Amino acid sequence: MNGTTDMDSGALAAYVSGEADAALRAAVERWAQADPAHAKELEALQRAWQWAGQEPSLPEVDVDAAWQRVLRKAEALPAKGRVLPMRRPVRWLAAAAVAAGLVLAARLLFMSQGQEFSSSGDFLASTLADSSTVVLSPHSRLEAAMDGRRAITLRGEAYFEVRRDVARPFTVEAGPVLVTVLGTGFEVSAYDTSKVVRVAVRHGHVRVAAPGDTLELLSGEVAGFERGTGRLRRMALPSSAVWGDRIVQFKDAPMDEVVQRLEDMYRVRIELGTAAIGRCRLTADFDNEDIGRVLGVVAETFGLTLEQPGRGQYILKGDGC
Repeated sequence: MNGTTDMDSGALAAYVSGEADAALRAAVERWAQADPAHAKELEALQRAWQWAGQEPSLPEVDVDAAWQRVLRKAEALPAKGRVLPMRRPVRWLAAAAVAAGLVLAARLLFMSQGQEFSSSGDFLASTLADSSTVVLSPHSRLEAAMDGRRAITLRGEAYFEVRRDVARPFTVEAGPVLVTVLGTGFEVSAYDTSKVVRVAVRHGHVRVAAPGDTLELLSGEVAGFERGTGRLRRMALPSSAVWGDRIVQFKDAPMDEVVQRLEDMYRVRIELGTAAIGRCRLTADFDNEDIGRVLGVVAETFGLTLEQPGRGQYILKGDGC
């Protein structure tokens, strides 16, 4: 059992059935708190236990009835993924076996089921069945197949942080473009109305394939596929890049551009006290920071003062550059 990356099904079974001692409960809870995907899986397993009609108090467990439900659930799984635990004659062991069977069946379902996500006017952050994370941009749709593979179909735009799994490459199909990764953070923009399908790599390594051409991209590199010409080409990463909805990277970006980007991201109003501040150029990365923290760093970098006259309103004052 590895408390940070994986958790033994027997330990989870003991936890959801109420048989875990204090140390094991603490280990499972640390595992769940370490990753939102772990917490989501533990919640699903607890629902599976409740679904079988069990109560936390084992003396009240109807083992026979629960066992039949476990068997029916397991038999509904594909044969290659079916797990039928052995039955035990001792009552509390039988109850633990029921819990283990439920946990195994639920984990198999959790990993094999397809997932669909769609966003309307806002960003949508989600966790995929393999523990990878995705942030869908507004008006985007994603379908994920996790049945022994990791295949994504995307319409719109999404930022991915992929959990590394050499045995199961992670692929994203966006119209005519196929992106293949092993473990990385990258963004694919493929809106139907856009003339270019764009792939940008924040960190890691991806392969971008389009009809007749393939490019390898490393951290900070961008590729664009032109729908009209069928050309796949490298592009420059802009001086300000947003990954998902709350990760932003500035590289020698003028303050006028920084302000515009931050206003769009955080839906606030930012004023520059003098025109000279607009000539300052910022190089910095902000990963899910609140706007007060971001502007505080900007002010400190250029020797400015930050004022907040009202809610959602900020003013940067100073000599500038």
